[in-house]
Amino acid sequence: MDFLVALGISIGILITGWSYIALGMPDLQLVVWAGVVGWATFYAAGGDRDGLRKAIASNLSGCFWAALALLLLAKTGGGVLILALLVGLIAFAMCTQAFLAVFSFIPGAFLGAATWIGANGGAISSPNLRICISLLAGAALGYVSEIAAKRLAAS
Repeated sequence: MDFLVALGISIGILITGWSYIALGMPDLQLVVWAGVVGWATFYAAGGDRDGLRKAIASNLSGCFWAALALLLLAKTGGGVLILALLVGLIAFAMCTQAFLAVFSFIPGAFLGAATWIGANGGAISSPNLRICISLLAGAALGYVSEIAAKRLAAS
């Protein structure tokens, strides 16, 4: 079987399950689209174990930097100028952390930060940490979908 067909089958099945769990179990507070961002980050980072490591590290670091910026924004009293400066600082941090190999997928950090802010406005609380869990789940599902596709394509 063609690998892309196998990949489409594996992703189609797994994303159906992911959507059902995230949407059908509201107590878990998982975010479907955040999982998809983590999944896409896995593939964009090159897939395999290295892509999984980079996707997880970069997405979570982006969440951290965004949460920190918004915490500092609240502590300083806010304002557009302060927000703009903090965005510039975290962008700098997300780029320079790439000196460490595990954080070398810079787009993943930006995706993590955008997901954190887009999903919950930056508040740090137990339910909002579900963004991180959703990103992690998406990266893990990306890894599983790749393995399943390789096995399916080989048969």
